[in-house]
Amino acid sequence: MTVREPRALVETNVRWHLATGAAEVFVFLDDPDDPAADALEALSGCRVQRCGPAYWAKRRPNKGRPASQMRRQTLNANVAQNRTSSEWLFHVDADEFIWQDRPLGPELAAMTDPETEVNLPVLERLFPVAPADHIFAGAFRATGTLEEAEADRAYAPFADFMKRGQYSHGAGKSGVRVGAGLRLGVHNATVRRGDGWRRAPKHVSTTARLLHFDGLTPLHWAMKFLRYRLTPADVQRAILQPHRAAQIDWMLARCDTAEQIRTAHQTLFALTPERVEALGAFGLIEEIPFDPRVPDLDLSPEAFDADILQRNPWLRELVDWSG
Repeated sequence: MTVREPRALVETNVRWHLATGAAEVFVFLDDPDDPAADALEALSGCRVQRCGPAYWAKRRPNKGRPASQMRRQTLNANVAQNRTSSEWLFHVDADEFIWQDRPLGPELAAMTDPETEVNLPVLERLFPVAPADHIFAGAFRATGTLEEAEADRAYAPFADFMKRGQYSHGAGKSGVRVGAGLRLGVHNATVRRGDGWRRAPKHVSTTARLLHFDGLTPLHWAMKFLRYRLTPADVQRAILQPHRAAQIDWMLARCDTAEQIRTAHQTLFALTPERVEALGAFGLIEEIPFDPRVPDLDLSPEAFDADILQRNPWLRELVDWSG
């Protein structure tokens, strides 16, 4: 994973995956001075790379650090593929956790074509209506492939903000057999065919899924949108799909204050009885007993937001978050 997130989230992610079967976790720190570096390096099985100017000069001699975060993620994922001693490598974000309904290992061992990627279907977290005492509370909306009329019923009034029933991405994330010649992307893998790269064949996992937390708090969610709008227009066009751009436009049109942002977030993400009923009619909501908390990390929304504001002082300049 390539990260620039609060330490508590990244460390929880690393610990979760090491505890549930990963042999090692590669963390590429987008900020080479990230204050989480020392704590992550102290975790057995965590391989930390600080992505400073020297790192990017070596990776891209005359070009340096890519402006696009997706390009940085892709390059880093394939650096990890060259460094790992594991047989399989999955590319995730700090806010994504692999959930195994049954052990993933036997499914990977049964894969016979080394050039086929293993795709993890994604579920997106929805928030409880009442405030929670930790950042992972809630239930999950499954990826859907509904017809237009059904989608309008299930997701109303925000179907236009979605792709495959998700506000973020419905593509899931992928893993590849290390050394088989596949190149990991952000969501998919590619394989060389003739003189170019083509999308690799895909096997959708039947044992594991990806739990995605599209914003761990309303502030975290808003930061993503506000940061997108501070990136160059050409980078925005490259990384934002139409449904995501529509969400950003909707949010920016009505969110000038912290209270307005919290209200908008509740409107999109709250597990209201109406939303539960609409999603449940199509079998699109799931209660998963996911709880990655450990006693020595403060995963309260208040502590998480404080870390975000400390790392991103520009947020205080845009919105007063003190209330």
